Amino acid sequence: MPEFKPTSEQAAVLQHEPTRHGRILAGPGTGKSATVVALLTRLLEGETPPRVKMLTFTRAATGELASKVLEHPATAALRPSTVHSFSISVLLHNPDAAGLPSPLRIADDWENKEIIWPSLARRLDITPTKVKYLFQELASGWESLSDHQDERVTEEERARFTGAWLEHRVIFGYTLLSELPHALRNALREHRDLDGLDYELLIVDEYQDLNACDLSLLREIAARGTAVLAAGDDDQSIYSFRKAAPEGIRRFPEEYDPASVYGLSVAQRFGGEILEWASYVIEGDPDRPKKARLTPAESCEPGTVALLGFAGEKAEAVGIAKIVRRLVDNEGIHPSDVLILLRSDHNRTFSKPIRAALEEVGLECSNPELIRELFEEPANRRTIAWLRLLTAPCDSLAWATLLRLEQGIGPGFIDYVYAHAHKQGVSFGNALLELSESDFPNAPVSSASRARDLIRGVRSWAESQHVPEDRPDKGWGAWATEIADASSHLEPTNDLRVLLVEIDEITPEEDSLERYLGQIQPLGKDLSLARSGGVRIMTMGGSKGLTVRATIVAGVEDGIIPRPNADAAEERRLLYVAMTRAREHLYCTFARRRRGPTARAGAARVNERRQVSQFLRGGPVDPEDGEEYIKARWS
Repeated sequence: MPEFKPTSEQAAVLQHEPTRHGRILAGPGTGKSATVVALLTRLLEGETPPRVKMLTFTRAATGELASKVLEHPATAALRPSTVHSFSISVLLHNPDAAGLPSPLRIADDWENKEIIWPSLARRLDITPTKVKYLFQELASGWESLSDHQDERVTEEERARFTGAWLEHRVIFGYTLLSELPHALRNALREHRDLDGLDYELLIVDEYQDLNACDLSLLREIAARGTAVLAAGDDDQSIYSFRKAAPEGIRRFPEEYDPASVYGLSVAQRFGGEILEWASYVIEGDPDRPKKARLTPAESCEPGTVALLGFAGEKAEAVGIAKIVRRLVDNEGIHPSDVLILLRSDHNRTFSKPIRAALEEVGLECSNPELIRELFEEPANRRTIAWLRLLTAPCDSLAWATLLRLEQGIGPGFIDYVYAHAHKQGVSFGNALLELSESDFPNAPVSSASRARDLIRGVRSWAESQHVPEDRPDKGWGAWATEIADASSHLEPTNDLRVLLVEIDEITPEEDSLERYLGQIQPLGKDLSLARSGGVRIMTMGGSKGLTVRATIVAGVEDGIIPRPNADAAEERRLLYVAMTRAREHLYCTFARRRRGPTARAGAARVNERRQVSQFLRGGPVDPEDGEEYIKARWS
């Protein structure tokens, strides 16, 4: 582990008093995370260490900060949390404070898509897509703390949906991830005696990503005597879709007056060529507050930059593959240290031809959908549902999952159980077990028979298992795989078995089996991202928090970046984030004409002449022919 030698700006942060509010405004690559960890080390090695908690928004940022924290003995126990994970933790300490279904059960992506949306759609006689849209509007209200409502939804539709959802969530016993900060904020306003909040200092990384609700939640905590140290960069605020805005971190000194204000402006990640190009992009926003331009550290190499044009989308994909092949062979860069970034990739429109071109030159790509696919595998869903029923025998979503996966049991049977639960005022799980005792009266005979066999098998298996009160020495994942191996009913894939054991390494020892099971999918995404062995292709927004040796930003054309009708300032910040991931090599590519699916992305222009993005025109890097560049550089 290299010794941390602070710059004068970083040294000022290291003197921060833990009882005082503060803001660290830090550009990309300026050592923000390393500085925060150094500050924590100083505080925790003192005679009277303060009680500290670290928060961030994105899981990628949490993982990056966690890797730095774990390197230092003094801070290793302070694994950062996302705002949502922190909200779960506090609400679990105070189960009756928020008015949420108890026990707290977070619905995952598959459960939303396959159970909650279709069930609610049938209840309301609308489409699952409309249910998804109405949930998004609901989340928008939580996140923005605004009563602004979409004019495309009538008051009658909104009221009917809200009523059905409030009924539905009680019967199925779920809480939505998006409502957690809002629920904790409300609980803090109603109850002054909540447990789990006895911190003297709250360090909040990536502060610019927080929305109005998140910011209000932090102010509620601060009002109880906790100091807040915010770290982030308004130039990297790219989450307007969840109501985050750069003004949040810009206003911090006024909202937390008096507050210490720090700035980090020496870029240590990349050299002058990359920095000059990225700075040109971000400084092109006329409404951006004036600030000192980042300067490269003396130790940084200038870096390699190029703006490369290709005849069409196929030539662009082949050209990108050639560049990556040369970076691997000639520059000694590992494939996992190369990022290919796209403005969007609906139905893999852009990534599919690039992935095929990379395979043609013998390069593997990481699979960004690996964890999603893993958790959509029926055998894995079934395994997790059975394990959940060990901790909560009436877990409604687990039972609904097993019914959904059972051949011969259709939506009509699920609705039959739901109607009984609604009539009797009980949960779906309880209703299912009650109905099974009376042999499912008036249910379709075939479905009833299959449901009886399913319930009998699950309950018999569960009764034969012993769930330890405390986490086993070998970990919950290893314990769960042994349980699965010993059962003829459970056949998880080998990938899930490996993942269950790997997650043991990054979950707290005090976690219960129930808490462990709730973290498998999000932590699995973290591990997949961190341990990717191939070239990574992802959207620009998905790259937030990552650092690599080489970045290729594809499709930098007007109509793609910026997208039509999008906020130009945020589109500019999005490109800035993408360009500042690279330490050594930054390439931006464009097609002079497009046909096929990519021609219809953003502003549709099929086989028309295309222009380089307005964000790059007139900048320090002139466009040049991609084929000629590759030949000249790596001939």
